[in-house]
Amino acid sequence: MSAAARPGTRRSTVVTDDRARLTVYTDGPAHAGVTAILSHGYLMTADVWRLQARELSARGVRVIRYDQRAHGTSEPGHAALTIDRLGADLAHIIDATAPQGPIVLAGHSMGGMAALTLAARHPDLIRRRNPHVALISTACSRAQLAPGNHPLHWIKAAVRASYSYPLCWMPPAADVVRRRLPSRHPWALLPEAQHRDDIPPPGRQALRRTPTGHIAELWKSLRTYTTADQLHALDALDDRVEIITGALDDWIPLSQTRELARQLPGARVHEPVAGAGHRLPTDRVGHAAVTQVLSEMAEAALRASESPASIRLRGAPA
Repeated sequence: MSAAARPGTRRSTVVTDDRARLTVYTDGPAHAGVTAILSHGYLMTADVWRLQARELSARGVRVIRYDQRAHGTSEPGHAALTIDRLGADLAHIIDATAPQGPIVLAGHSMGGMAALTLAARHPDLIRRRNPHVALISTACSRAQLAPGNHPLHWIKAAVRASYSYPLCWMPPAADVVRRRLPSRHPWALLPEAQHRDDIPPPGRQALRRTPTGHIAELWKSLRTYTTADQLHALDALDDRVEIITGALDDWIPLSQTRELARQLPGARVHEPVAGAGHRLPTDRVGHAAVTQVLSEMAEAALRASESPASIRLRGAPA
């Protein structure tokens, strides 16, 4: 690809069928040969992908990040907040931002679940676009409080339950408490807060404008979600699908990663990244592995396309 100057981050909006306004952040050349669409996890923002956006756009890839509904600067919309709804949102993002050309889809945690739901509910889109897909620290089955059977895992489960259940069943009371928290606290509720920069708000501001009831809706959906035995369209992509996780992930344990791999037998399953936890895209030791996987997938997408731009990305591994 030509060594055109890399433009800065551009902010825009995609409006869904239920009138939710999702904030989108675009990096890299407007007419790149491949587009990477990156979907973040629960209680995060598009900022979780900042390292990958910087590296990929520098190599000539167009990068699309967005704040999930009810996160960051995106609105909750009128539909029920479920993982199915997030999958439908991802379909809107793809159609609005990359209607043509090769694409790489990457989902982290809940963002990966959105990608799996997209594949389960909209298999025609997957067959039509034939994307490369990276599933990062994610699962095809419901979120678990206990990551394993070790006594330490049960202690973690008790701690998680101690705050998740009050949030789910007493959201008005939780909102009263959140309004009294210091403004810099990650759980502070500041409905009037605005983020006007083009770059995504940091993760600590993911829920600044989100009432607890919306957070609870998504958590309840995560606790009942499954796409097991529904991923035939994604499985047909074979080696275009890659699964990566951290060896120390205690939110999506390795048992769930192995179950996802069983659902997608043609996928390439990477060795868990040693020393890395759940937040893999920004993990101190894991972020480089994520960037490497996405770079290689973008390169493969270019090679597979018939575009004249199908040449090696700047700085991509040989």
